[in-house]
Amino acid sequence: MKKDRLHYSILNSSISSVIYMLRLIMQFAIRTVFIHFLGKEFLGLNGLFTNILSLLSMAELGIGSSIVYSMYKPLAVGDQPKIRALMQLYKKAYNYIGFLVGIIGLGLIPFLKYMITSDIEMSTIYIIYILFLANSVVSYFFTYKRSMLIADQRTYVTTINDFIFLIVTTVVQILFLFWYPNYVLYLTIQILFTFIGNLSISRITDKEYPYLLDKHHEKLDKETITEIKKNVIGNVSSKIGGVIVMGTDNILISSFVSLTAVGLYSNYTLIVNSVQNLCKQVTNSITASIGNYAATNERSKGYELFKKHFFVNHTLIFFSTVILFNVLNDFIVWWLGDTFVLTEMATILVIVNYAIQVYRNTGFVFIESYGLYWYQRKKAIIEAFINLAASLLLLIAFRLGITGVLLGTIISSFGFVIWYEAYIIYKYAFNLPMWNYVKKLAEYLVQIAIASGTSVWLLNQFFTGSPSFTGVIAKVILSVVIGLVWYLLFNFRKNEFRYILRIFQNLLRRGK
Repeated sequence: MKKDRLHYSILNSSISSVIYMLRLIMQFAIRTVFIHFLGKEFLGLNGLFTNILSLLSMAELGIGSSIVYSMYKPLAVGDQPKIRALMQLYKKAYNYIGFLVGIIGLGLIPFLKYMITSDIEMSTIYIIYILFLANSVVSYFFTYKRSMLIADQRTYVTTINDFIFLIVTTVVQILFLFWYPNYVLYLTIQILFTFIGNLSISRITDKEYPYLLDKHHEKLDKETITEIKKNVIGNVSSKIGGVIVMGTDNILISSFVSLTAVGLYSNYTLIVNSVQNLCKQVTNSITASIGNYAATNERSKGYELFKKHFFVNHTLIFFSTVILFNVLNDFIVWWLGDTFVLTEMATILVIVNYAIQVYRNTGFVFIESYGLYWYQRKKAIIEAFINLAASLLLLIAFRLGITGVLLGTIISSFGFVIWYEAYIIYKYAFNLPMWNYVKKLAEYLVQIAIASGTSVWLLNQFFTGSPSFTGVIAKVILSVVIGLVWYLLFNFRKNEFRYILRIFQNLLRRGK
């Protein structure tokens, strides 16, 4: 089992990371073409509706991850009847959720005019919103079967499938933007391939696990149902908080600033979210392996695994943050022009918020792997209140615009959420005080501050004038070099650092 877990963790992480880099290149390509043919306002509309649909995703209630957690043990022991019963529950739940999202989404149409400040005709905006909604609803059908592959530590299968359909979708969308630049057609193409991609996953799962097609399904025992209900309640609380914090930013900016400002901000979120998701490909790809570990081993051993995971996560944040501080604005200028650049303070806050959210990845992974959703059920109410209160105060009273929205998110995430999640993990997974976590996170943040500050100062001495592509690449390379010096000085004596070295050594041996 131990060898299998390592094998699947490395396989999932490596394939997910490589494909994500390719996805990232494609996202920038389609974004560039999109801006050229459709403009800033449609870009802002895209960001706004993405946020609104993320709010509607609260209807999912965390059922997916709760059922995936419930499948870890049945898969570990080969309990096929229970797996079939869980999958049937998943199917019914997601069918209902799809219809619910559609109904609620249609009910929001009359309120759109209060969220948007734009010259685009409202009739066009309504059509675009309905297509966005249709794509979201379609995504709930058939997709439940991907949970089987994820729980069985085979995330790489879904990753490859999704990437193939992304290639086709992107190519077709770009061609049509050149021939007929119409946003409605652009979204229609997306809906079509979302449906086909989910159908493909469904067929792959049926082929890999033929026993799922058995029409005889046993009923789930009361203990499992009770556990799922508790996890769903805890998970929906966490989901509500996360969606409100992350999903309302563009709505607030659109309402209090402008739709064009949403478009500018969305370019930054595209970049930092892409980097954040790349980090997640590495760290979250082993969630199923940790869940398998938690289901078959003593939980007391999980603490050492947590420390290693947290250090790997810190390593990713350390280098990516140093690079972002040095090249984010330069890249925007080279890519789109200086009219698309945010203020220096807003840029700094975007990166700070990025680092905080990625540090939470380790917490997300262990809360999901150990099924600790129930214990964080109260978190969302406090998180949402802090975020909205702070953001509205900074927007209305201090008129800080995008900066105020970002500060509101940082205040809620770093002032409360990251510590509460750590408390839940340390108390209910490890039965340990969280003081060590506080000290370790403080140490890691100081490392990043020193490395980022010195690298920005040094590079600003040598790079002046208008940013160029070669200049951006040079800054990335030098940021890594300077960051590596600091990283080794800070960490080369740590046991966690030696653990990463052993992983690389094992990979090199396997490569030979």
